[in-house]
Amino acid sequence: MKKILIIMLCLVGSLVARSQTFKREHIVGVWTSREVSFTNPTGQKPVEKGTVEKMKRGLLNSRFIFKPNGLFSIKLPANAPAEFRELESMNNKMWHIRSKERMVFVGSLDEDLMMINVKIANDSYYFFIEDTPLVLKMERSR
Repeated sequence: MKKILIIMLCLVGSLVARSQTFKREHIVGVWTSREVSFTNPTGQKPVEKGTVEKMKRGLLNSRFIFKPNGLFSIKLPANAPAEFRELESMNNKMWHIRSKERMVFVGSLDEDLMMINVKIANDSYYFFIEDTPLVLKMERSR
């Protein structure tokens, strides 16, 4: 009886571990930002209201496109402030992931242009843009 229980626990444990594996297939596609919010890192002053509004205009409804061939593109909304057009310099750059950290990197392995920490909560995907206070609630196009 103990052996059966141990075998069952091992099987269930391996299935749970596999279901939590983060793969390229989980990211490939077109992702649209539906909400833009900000974290408040400890020891830093809050983001100013004008900056918040500009960031929202620049990123709300922007599309992050992760192509199966490994290329990345970003499409900004028409009303994005001019300084956000710099982000389009990442178009046609390679993207790759680190499964264990649930991270997506845009750029070559030695020039990470953007790092995205992907979190899933309440069946929603959130992109935490590293080194910024940005959190984007994303929706995948079907």
